[in-house]
Amino acid sequence: MKILKTDFRKGLVRVKVENIDDLWVIKNVIKEEDVVIARTLRDVKLEGEGKRRKAMTIALRVKNVYFQPFATRLRIHGVIVNAPEGYGLRGSYHTLNIEVGLEFDVIKESWSESILNRLRRASRRWIKALLIAADFDEASVAVMYRQGVRYLLDMSLPGINERDADSIEKVVTRVAEEVTRIAEREGTKYIVIGSPIILKDLISQRVKEKLKNVRVYSDSVSIGGRAGIEELIRRDSVKNLLKEATTVEVEEIFNEFLTLLSKNPLKVATGLKEVKLAVKANAIDKLLVLEDLLTGGEGDLVEELINEAESRKALVRIVPSETPVTPKLRSLGGLVAILRYSIDLLIMN
Repeated sequence: MKILKTDFRKGLVRVKVENIDDLWVIKNVIKEEDVVIARTLRDVKLEGEGKRRKAMTIALRVKNVYFQPFATRLRIHGVIVNAPEGYGLRGSYHTLNIEVGLEFDVIKESWSESILNRLRRASRRWIKALLIAADFDEASVAVMYRQGVRYLLDMSLPGINERDADSIEKVVTRVAEEVTRIAEREGTKYIVIGSPIILKDLISQRVKEKLKNVRVYSDSVSIGGRAGIEELIRRDSVKNLLKEATTVEVEEIFNEFLTLLSKNPLKVATGLKEVKLAVKANAIDKLLVLEDLLTGGEGDLVEELINEAESRKALVRIVPSETPVTPKLRSLGGLVAILRYSIDLLIMN
């Protein structure tokens, strides 16, 4: 999550949703009677044209907040308190769909420190990635932070020389060497390489050969250098990177859980009953929760457990319905936890 603006005199916080975990945080931040302002689609009557769906910004006084089952979105239902003039929308009901990538405002009469801390914790989750934009004449390397990008290297390249059959190879080699050096120095696990035509694929292949434990993405941009970096930021590859990084983190936690399950089963908890006992004992270190549980019959109880675990400094991740981990997690009751210390949950039961 990215916190874009705060104005506590008006009770306003503006955020941007960056992954499914952010949706869970937002669900527990927005309460009944809060006002949410967001872009949405609404059917309106236009003179001489009949009913038509129109994009607009609407302010909604919240009545209900809930997950859309089996979809990565949050639905906020309430009464419209402000909308464009001329459509007669004030006082009618509407539902906002909050999805990854959306920016919106939340207005409260007062913000508690605990709620603000939850937003701040979510805003500190970020994937540090290298962005590279190269053509045959120039290349730039930048590291992507939440606040923007910091340029690490700008370099001139020799271009293509028809009399030199190895000129493309020389460009690829130089860029790949610099990217490898910087990636090792920065300790990043994610790289996005953009270029025109085939250059991105050649550089990506070379970098993958050198960095075995780094995820490398590629995308097309029209130019190298800093202008290419700016273009790359707007491409789907960066959005996919953030989505993929969430999946990778979940897989790493689940693999850690499986290792402990076989070697030290007293340091893990599985299923609703065991996780509940571990939360009460303040023993949760990391918790994975299958998204489906939030909309099932035990949704309220699962929600309480997540809130309590987070309040006790546990790392909680919501697992989307379609990931490689999902079937295994579902077979274990939809919840698994890594504990801070060994504990015999059977004795506590």
